[in-house]
Amino acid sequence: MQPDPKQINIAIPADAKPVFSNTTQMSVSDDAVVIQFAYVRPNGDSGTLISEIVLSPKHAIEFSKALDATIKKHFTRHLENS
Repeated sequence: MQPDPKQINIAIPADAKPVFSNTTQMSVSDDAVVIQFAYVRPNGDSGTLISEIVLSPKHAIEFSKALDATIKKHFTRHLENS
């Protein structure tokens, strides 16, 4: 049984802006999972790196489970209403 997760306060800088990514690339090694987010213009042949996230394998597995559950919860609800 896992302990209840503790609440962590995250400071968001006042100048933080969300950015759109339409392309991702993932690299995996024994000690890290690297996810790169990029934006490629329509009909473009090159893109711009938006962000690069490096996760430990344990955190990558936890992130994958959380992302999967969240997507299934939200998008399954929309598909059932079609």
